[in-house]
Amino acid sequence: MIRDIYSRDAEAPKFNDATLEVSDALSQLIIKIENVLFTRKGEVLGSPGIGCSLDELIFSLVLNENTIENNINSQITAYCLPDFAGFDVNTKVSFFSTLERDGCLVDIFVNEQRVIGALF
Repeated sequence: MIRDIYSRDAEAPKFNDATLEVSDALSQLIIKIENVLFTRKGEVLGSPGIGCSLDELIFSLVLNENTIENNINSQITAYCLPDFAGFDVNTKVSFFSTLERDGCLVDIFVNEQRVIGALF
């Protein structure tokens, strides 16, 4: 069984400080997707193409939901899915406006189950 280092950020909602490694494929995939989502392009030495630069995409003010979804999906396909056959990953980006604020919700679904949600 393949094991991976537990690399979830200490400030992440589901962080578990007692975990050092993960061995189930779904948890490994989710951690890899989180790393790609919240990494800026150029931050990973030796792999300048890794990273969604999500903040820049969302706050650019010129991109629509489909363009952002396509960018996220291409990153996930290139850097996360080659090691995880059998998982269907989809992205949903929604802009919203309320009286208090404007924002964006990014949801990642694996096999039609929401596994990551990010509010900007």
